[in-house]
Amino acid sequence: MIQDKISGCVFAGALGDALGYVVEFDLYSSIKNKYGKDGIQDLLRTGEKAIISDDTQMTLFTMEGMSVETEDEVEEKIYLSYLKWAQTQGMSVKLPCDWPSRLAMVPKMNCRRAPGNTCLYALTSGKMGTIQEPINHSKGCGGVMRTAPLGFTDAYGLPLLNGAKAAAITHGHPLGWIPAGMLSDIVFKCIYGEKKPLKLIIEESLADTKNQFGESESMAYFERLIKKAIALSEAACEEDASTIEKELGGGWVGEEALAIAIYCCLKYPDDIRKMLIAAVNHSGDSDSTGAVAGNILGAYLGMDAIPKDWLDRLELVDVMQEQIDAMMKIIQRE
Repeated sequence: MIQDKISGCVFAGALGDALGYVVEFDLYSSIKNKYGKDGIQDLLRTGEKAIISDDTQMTLFTMEGMSVETEDEVEEKIYLSYLKWAQTQGMSVKLPCDWPSRLAMVPKMNCRRAPGNTCLYALTSGKMGTIQEPINHSKGCGGVMRTAPLGFTDAYGLPLLNGAKAAAITHGHPLGWIPAGMLSDIVFKCIYGEKKPLKLIIEESLADTKNQFGESESMAYFERLIKKAIALSEAACEEDASTIEKELGGGWVGEEALAIAIYCCLKYPDDIRKMLIAAVNHSGDSDSTGAVAGNILGAYLGMDAIPKDWLDRLELVDVMQEQIDAMMKIIQRE
């Protein structure tokens, strides 16, 4: 059951990423002009397979960092893993020690897939950002889109806090790492918690996030936005794209990306395909909102809900499975 939900989280996240990647920088009007009145509806191949973006690349490097057996704190291991990712993107980065990476040896993981500037600048600065000592003031969604794996285990401590720490490596604004912590917590609750409606899981996670980070000046705004996303998912409203763009934003920043993902997951809690289509059809950061939404609903529903025809068309499935297997070895030792 645990592996099934972890696999669902990884693969649904990658599918949302791949679905949204081809329209990431397009206005919704352009998406409709190109793909029809309902927008993009199917996973598109670029060459032989549908391709992932930097979102899934960094998610996999998060997993690889967590799986390396050292005495370092989990966020320190992830930082070193991110430095390896930065090297795959052609950046001149020196690691302070030898760091093993099977991912860095995979040719397709060395492709540049629209990497975020904040991540690249932070990782080439020579400094690891933390919650206490922020490296910048960015709240871009490049933090939240990669932190679902921190919810795969509590062996390293509280997933809520670890997700925030992992995002703070590159994103210093509280709204760069608070949503990341909440995503990790939602994923953990979906995998290990008792079976309950997804709305309750998200509401419980929001309460826990507020308890953990309530002293932040950004917490009140974040709480309002997430509650709005929950309420909108239950309202009889206009098309999803209009609701997302008018009420929740474009997803370019962390809190908006998580809010859009939550809205879509609660609107279509039993249908990953329909949910992902809603999550990417808007004028914003479609691959990141698709990835985060896929992480949540994939962890909630597991592999049986994954569209098999889409998974068959996705690149690097074997590489993702290797990282899942490595993560399971860590979990099974607990």
